[in-house]
Amino acid sequence: MSEIASRRSLIIGIFLAIGVLAVGIASGAWIWLAVPLAIGIIALCNVLQREIISVEVDLARKTDQNETLGEIARTQKSAVDAFADGLEIGIFVCDDRAQIAYANRFAQLLFGFENPLGRSLLAVTLSVELEQLALNASQEASVIETEITFSFPKERICVARAWTTTDLPRRIYLSLVEITDLRRMERIRKDFVANVSHELRTPMTVIRVYAESMIDDDDKKLRAKYLPRIITEIDRLTSITHDLLVLSTSESSPVRKGPCEFGGIIRYTLNLLAPQAKEKNLSLTYEGPEDLDIEANASQMTQVVVNLVENALKYTNEGGVDIHLTDLGEFIRFDVTDTGIGIPDEHLPRLFERFYRVDKARSRAGGGTGLGLSIVKHIVEAHGGSIHVDSAQNRGTTFSIVLPKGDFNSLSVG
Repeated sequence: MSEIASRRSLIIGIFLAIGVLAVGIASGAWIWLAVPLAIGIIALCNVLQREIISVEVDLARKTDQNETLGEIARTQKSAVDAFADGLEIGIFVCDDRAQIAYANRFAQLLFGFENPLGRSLLAVTLSVELEQLALNASQEASVIETEITFSFPKERICVARAWTTTDLPRRIYLSLVEITDLRRMERIRKDFVANVSHELRTPMTVIRVYAESMIDDDDKKLRAKYLPRIITEIDRLTSITHDLLVLSTSESSPVRKGPCEFGGIIRYTLNLLAPQAKEKNLSLTYEGPEDLDIEANASQMTQVVVNLVENALKYTNEGGVDIHLTDLGEFIRFDVTDTGIGIPDEHLPRLFERFYRVDKARSRAGGGTGLGLSIVKHIVEAHGGSIHVDSAQNRGTTFSIVLPKGDFNSLSVG
């Protein structure tokens, strides 16, 4: 385009110069004036041609710069969006009326809202508290932070932070950091400390009372009555400390795996607990392969199987306990089903917590420490498996464990 325009101006200049010369020659008297004028017109056209080229080059350069800046802006926006979408933090950008102008991927997932742009913060989050936080931050022009519990689409606890800027247009920025698991772990930790203190204090108090009674009255009959109870409480303390040690080991130490014959562990458990089942007139059956090898810690797998079957017998008064083992190819499934008292729905979410008991009085009377299921869960998960419980009150319970077989053929016993 620049070359065509410059050539056009040059051609026009030449024709103008020729015209002037022609007029001068025709008039005769003005030729001395026409020749310099024609030369001046041609020179002026050359100057205009160079100016036009310079302007067009400058415009082309600015156009390229604008395109480059536009591409840089698009690239930066894409990078910022990708960064924001990769964060495990909910981010909202709203106007001064709390209408959403931007929401990253985590914020959309947090509230199950795919396209919240243009919607009000209240309509998307269903939280009056969060909307009020945003509006307060806009009015006070300061950073405000608080902890908010959201009930939709499910209960979550987040640390919400809101701030604004003085630039126009005014924007309100919100960040949401989910701390649901953190608060749950804090509660478990507090419960654990309280439960450990209680579990240790109770038998120690009983031992102290019996010991003081024997000091005050050194009678053989009294000793015969109290000493067995003292021994029972000491055994209980020993069981608690042993289970705590096992739990700590399963949580902190890597699993030492080896060849593990799961069918053999089940047969051992049946022989071990058959007298207990017979004493309560309960059936104890097994259905599954005779032998099934996996890669696992045999000692820990024995703990898992014995614990689940023993619990099933303990809380079953009629009927019996059925054990199933299934080969799923790369995995195995182990089920323990009883016809016992069952577990109410409200207790299921906390069933695997340390020291958690559904029936505290019955559990202690049976000699339980409240750590068995927690130990089972940690052992199973340390082996890369999962555990699930299905139960209904007065209809029995089924514990199901799925474990990877692993590469047991490449391991040697040791």
